[in-house]
Amino acid sequence: MAQQSMSIIDAVDDLNESIFLPAIQREFVWDADQIVRLFDSVMREYPIGSFLVWKLKGDAAADQIKYRFVRHYIEDSVYPESPDFDQLDHHNPKVPAQEETTLPDMQRLVLDGQQRLTAFYIGLQGSFTEKRKFAQYKNPNAWTQKQLYLNLFSDPEQELEDELGLRYEFTFKNEAPEPTEDAYWFPVSEIQGADTAVDAMQMTDDLGIEDFPKEKRYDAQQNLHTLFAALADDTRIQYHEETTEDQERVLDIFVRTNEGGTPLSKSEILLSMATARWTESETESESLNAREEITSFVDRLNQYHEEKGFSFSTDFVLKSLLVLSDLPPEYRIANFTNANLGQMKREWLETTIQNDILAALDLVVEFGLDSQSLTSSNALIPIAYYIHHHDPDLSWESKTGSENRRQVHYWLTSALLNGTFNSRPDEVLQDSRDAIQESGGEFPLEEIHHQMRGRGKVVGFSPDVIESLLDETTYRSQKSFLLLSLLYYPEPVKQNVTYQRDHIFPKSVLDVETLVDEYGLSAETAQRCENRRDVVANLQLLTPNENAEKSDVDFEEWISTRTDEYYERHLIPTEERLHRIENFPEFVERREQLIRENVAEKFSSFE
Repeated sequence: MAQQSMSIIDAVDDLNESIFLPAIQREFVWDADQIVRLFDSVMREYPIGSFLVWKLKGDAAADQIKYRFVRHYIEDSVYPESPDFDQLDHHNPKVPAQEETTLPDMQRLVLDGQQRLTAFYIGLQGSFTEKRKFAQYKNPNAWTQKQLYLNLFSDPEQELEDELGLRYEFTFKNEAPEPTEDAYWFPVSEIQGADTAVDAMQMTDDLGIEDFPKEKRYDAQQNLHTLFAALADDTRIQYHEETTEDQERVLDIFVRTNEGGTPLSKSEILLSMATARWTESETESESLNAREEITSFVDRLNQYHEEKGFSFSTDFVLKSLLVLSDLPPEYRIANFTNANLGQMKREWLETTIQNDILAALDLVVEFGLDSQSLTSSNALIPIAYYIHHHDPDLSWESKTGSENRRQVHYWLTSALLNGTFNSRPDEVLQDSRDAIQESGGEFPLEEIHHQMRGRGKVVGFSPDVIESLLDETTYRSQKSFLLLSLLYYPEPVKQNVTYQRDHIFPKSVLDVETLVDEYGLSAETAQRCENRRDVVANLQLLTPNENAEKSDVDFEEWISTRTDEYYERHLIPTEERLHRIENFPEFVERREQLIRENVAEKFSSFE
């Protein structure tokens, strides 16, 4: 393989013109901080690694499935359907076959270096669009499109005091603020207007900084000179060219290049190998682009119950495909044989795998879970396999369907609350699949738990487990809804019932200042109350109507009008004195005991 070099500016200019991505490549995954650090490294003349390209000509180039580099990147695949977002891409756009005739005869496909080249592309000619934390994905105002800027007034001789360890102050901004004596934010893309380093330094003449101190103008000139020199250096991009037309050799090089380090995960290597294999077919109807199929399904999953905020990954879909195809669930290169990849393709094309995964997600959502409470996406896979293998009755109306739902709900809740998938998840998937295969159609809860106990995993809800969950779980915990759902079991598996978590004693009352000033509690007692405010024993599940009714009434009035049936359903102590705010700590202790007794009695038959 011959080694050559080119400048960063020239390389970026060739992207999507004669330099593309092969189908076996993964997508862009860097965040804004990684882009900033790359530009800082270039300015400091740090090594940025070599690149590997696959050089092809003529028909060999035209026959390859190719993708474009992302220029205007948006950090998630779920975003508003608006014309303002049409130019943005989360996935690499595919080069349409009809455009092949407009491309040059000689093309380079990047095998190693996609992340770095895309980062340069975004920084020099593109943008990075980020979502405001906790904002809704479909809200246009939640997103901000930003470009890369360099503070020309930063002293290049001093390292910045920030967690990225930068010397040159790069950042992404939606627009440049007015200059100050500390900062002049220069759009990095404008450096491409200079032909020489002298031109770059003379850009300061047009920046309107003549009234700033001389040392600041000097820093600006030096920073522009360094930026241009780094980007225009003809030796900065060192790359090797592979010229073979043997796709097996290229795939092997690609895997070996990425196997030794962290750039590619095993699931991404599997996707690359599947992409290479699935397109090998004698007929066009049987040819399949694994990359497009899998990433499109990931997007579909994440938009399927958009309000729940799920963020499934390619890794999840590939793991599901392995399990539902009855293949070893481990990501081992040795398992990625042609035969196994072919079986995965047949299962994807000819069976209901995609619908079964969606049906499993439907069931979990009906149980009331969302992205916060579904603490391991792997827990969805055995449910999908159960649906795929048995097509079971899960209807609301039938006795069999109701029992199957109860068994699935109990297994799911136990697995998530006990952290079953936190270690050796592939063993859990294998054991669950084996048990489901051997069952007669019912969900094999007992058999799966038997296997888990044999591996030393905690299952079910023993007194020790419940005690630990009561101690560790609070309102803010991801497990709080799951734990509460046990108290109301089997209500969470009923049709068309939505629940919200609610503080029994109002959260607004249980703070030290209010308890001391308005209720006359001592500071010590008030602090004890506030410390126990968010524990599970002060939480309940209410329907939206029940919650709205409660919030409109004074707490003491509301609690005094509850029926015996309400107290029993919510495991609320009936002693009236425990409903007074000064006895809140005792209320918590008593309700915790009721919870222990309820769970022990209710689920003894499951163990």
